[in-house]
Amino acid sequence: MITLYIFNFVLYISIFIFLYFLGRSFLITNSLVIRKKSNLNEKIFEMKSNIFYPVIGIFYLGNVLIVLNFFLPINNLFVFIFIFLLLVPNFFELKFNSSIINIEFFAKYVLIPSILIVSLYSTGWHYDAGFYHLNHQNWLRESNMILGFVNIHWAFGMSSIYEYVSAFFWLENSFILLHFQNLIFFHFLYLVLIDNLNHSSNNILRNSSLFILLFSLLDNFGINGGRNGFLYVQGVTKQDIAVGVIFFILCRSIIIQIYKNKIHEDDLFIVFLLSLLIIQIKLSSISIVFLLIYYLYFILKNTDIRFSKIFQNNIFSIVFGILWLTKQYLTTGCFIYPVNFTCRNNFDWYSKNSTESYEAITVNSSYSLPLYNYNLVEWFRTFSSFRINATVLTNFIISLILLYIIKKFILKSSKMDKTIKNISLALIVLNLIYLIYYGPTPRYLIGLMLFIVSYLGYNDVEFKFKLTHIQIYSLILISAVFLIRSTSYSEMINGGSDKLFDPRYEAKYIQQSNGWVKPDFGDQCWINLECTMSTHELGIVKRQLFDVAIRD
Repeated sequence: MITLYIFNFVLYISIFIFLYFLGRSFLITNSLVIRKKSNLNEKIFEMKSNIFYPVIGIFYLGNVLIVLNFFLPINNLFVFIFIFLLLVPNFFELKFNSSIINIEFFAKYVLIPSILIVSLYSTGWHYDAGFYHLNHQNWLRESNMILGFVNIHWAFGMSSIYEYVSAFFWLENSFILLHFQNLIFFHFLYLVLIDNLNHSSNNILRNSSLFILLFSLLDNFGINGGRNGFLYVQGVTKQDIAVGVIFFILCRSIIIQIYKNKIHEDDLFIVFLLSLLIIQIKLSSISIVFLLIYYLYFILKNTDIRFSKIFQNNIFSIVFGILWLTKQYLTTGCFIYPVNFTCRNNFDWYSKNSTESYEAITVNSSYSLPLYNYNLVEWFRTFSSFRINATVLTNFIISLILLYIIKKFILKSSKMDKTIKNISLALIVLNLIYLIYYGPTPRYLIGLMLFIVSYLGYNDVEFKFKLTHIQIYSLILISAVFLIRSTSYSEMINGGSDKLFDPRYEAKYIQQSNGWVKPDFGDQCWINLECTMSTHELGIVKRQLFDVAIRD
């Protein structure tokens, strides 16, 4: 058991280091291209910049894989060689400071990940893993981009950047790296909290981080055993935690920049990079655009940063964004799938108006307000009839009340800047309206809930008391310990499995009349390129650079 646990720890740290230096390499490359010099900034959003490297590494890896997949399958030796060559720019800025090896380093990069990887025990696949995620990744590994890819499975059109990164991280007989990919974002949030509470001179960063930490502790109490909207370990292949964490970090950072009227060009670059990332991960996070529009308006009106400068500094994000939209268009016929008005009937493989039914599926599965003819009472009755929805909502409200009471005892003043208050409340209202319309399920609300909790700490004042480093580390570790399900600890102690089952050897299929196969039970194809749930005549035609999926 111990040997296996150590192996998993080393494996997680290896992935973390790889993404760390990949993100660092991207920032160096960007600096070389834009500024003609390789220096790195020590701060991002008033936090240590290296905290962001692994997340930026995921952004870089995913977008490069998208570009390469235009012409090559991801499971290709050239792809792996090219990706590892991207690490070379790190040699322009190689520095090592032995003084960083201290108690904080140990807590951040040994203790926290050693706790998080326990979640590997008793974790499992999310239902959608078998429904479309894994087979989508399988196609990306075995083929370059397929025109009309959406015809094989309608859900392939919702092609998250996560699929490309996950496809790269498949091991020969294990999928645990897909879980580790999720853990990067849990780890990222805890690194942010430690930095804010231990080192930040920004009262808002420090105060809001303390409320997030207290919120995480309250997650373990309440009706039905707890669950108040804080992070939780999802089934493997789901991306909601990643979106929620980045959404919270982005919103908080943008509001602080506007409040201080202090916008650094490098922070602007990171804002657009992370905004593009969460949209690429999950299209539902497009609500970040509400804040981005005001952010841009504020910059152009109140600073000397011109639009041309913004464009120049964000050239990589712009290019990656254009390539992403191009990929979407060539694989689905839509620039934003499955939003019907963004679709164009320009291809012989495109099925006109097919996206209307797919758009309806996404709406129906999320129990959005339009299903109830905008009857709020009827919608809320249905929403709260689901136990998980009622549990999370009730516990969230209870947590907010408790945290508000705590606020009166720990902050020297409850007065909040009017600018912060107005922008924050507007953002909360707009996002609530959007999510009620789009899909008000708890997993879509994670980022907004974190932001609402952090809003309690948007007072630019000192604590009435001083937290010691030991107290901070203790609270962080308690939070991480209770984040992991008790079943995971018991499975690890009892020698349970630390691997997700391999569906390539367990799933069974039956032949269809159209020449493809389908699952012998249900609608989960798992990992089989010959499997489709389509009832149409479906064929893949070879044409010059790209194969084309055509249905009748």
